Amino acid sequence: MSLGLARRKELQKRRSQRFWTFFKIILFLATVIGCSYFAFDTGQEIALRSMVYSKDKFELQTADLEKMRIELGNTEAALNKIQKLLPNDKIHDLLRVINQKAADGINPERMTTLITGMSKDAQCSEQPLTKRFVISTPVSQQTDSNVSFYRGLITVTGKGSPTLNESGNPEAWFDPLKQVTATFTLPGGEEQKATSVLPLYHSVIVKDKEYRFTIISGRRSFADITVISCDL
Repeated sequence: MSLGLARRKELQKRRSQRFWTFFKIILFLATVIGCSYFAFDTGQEIALRSMVYSKDKFELQTADLEKMRIELGNTEAALNKIQKLLPNDKIHDLLRVINQKAADGINPERMTTLITGMSKDAQCSEQPLTKRFVISTPVSQQTDSNVSFYRGLITVTGKGSPTLNESGNPEAWFDPLKQVTATFTLPGGEEQKATSVLPLYHSVIVKDKEYRFTIISGRRSFADITVISCDL
């Protein structure tokens, strides 16, 4: 009787041990599965948040890039506008000539009138007129020489510096290597002066005509002056 009771107790103990062992295994598996699910859910949430953050950052960078493109386009447009306003080499040379003429005392208003009156399709006379006149000097014995064009419409006189002889004394004729001043007298008595080392170029506008003069050195004491007339 005691032996059977002890055997039953032993069997119950073994069953109880197996139950708790099985329960522990189930609890362990449940814990592992729970932790795995929690980790997966947490990782998924972190990944989702990271994706949302990356998307927002991408959209922000895209907006910044588009803004930079617009600003770059505006900058390029402004640069192109500035480049169009900047003079090219030929215009720069023209501005230098204008500044030099202004420094020489030429009235800017007269230069404006001269440039404004020019036409791209100006028709000029085929045959230029050429005459000869004396360039006077401070030591010349003769009175000022002049030459007229178009029936006295424009009269030209010239003054220069005397040539020096071997002794350093001035001669009566002008030195073609030094500056010459030509005076152009227009209708009404208006005078225009141009100073340069020969050849000297000067344009005169009278009404609807432009007269283009060129003065070059001739034989001693003389200069040759040529003019062509052009329609404005």
